[in-house]
Amino acid sequence: MRLLFLATLLISAAAIAYEILLMRMLSIVQWHHFAYMIISLALLGYGASGTFIAIGRRLLEQRFELFFSLSALLFSVTMVACFVLGQRVPFNALEIVWNPRQFFYLAVSYLVFFVPFFFAACCIGLAFT
Repeated sequence: MRLLFLATLLISAAAIAYEILLMRMLSIVQWHHFAYMIISLALLGYGASGTFIAIGRRLLEQRFELFFSLSALLFSVTMVACFVLGQRVPFNALEIVWNPRQFFYLAVSYLVFFVPFFFAACCIGLAFT
């Protein structure tokens, strides 16, 4: 039980550190207004994982160790992969007025940055079920 709490602590700390990293990155690369987008993405990830856990609760409780460790592994992999992939999305906020394709790039950015928070929240939510 102590190892579970320690793992939950470390995953929570990593998720907050990743959120701060993304906020700093977006405030430098894009305007500072888009840095606050990360807060909404983190909340979206936590809400989506809560829904996922509520729907699949019986299966997740039966194989708790497997799903907890898989979520932790996917969180660590997607943190790096989504950070690199998010840098490659050609979103330019200045062009959003005359280029409708920028709305698509903004949606892709949302989806890419959402994934690690979903897996982190799955770990935290599974620890408290």
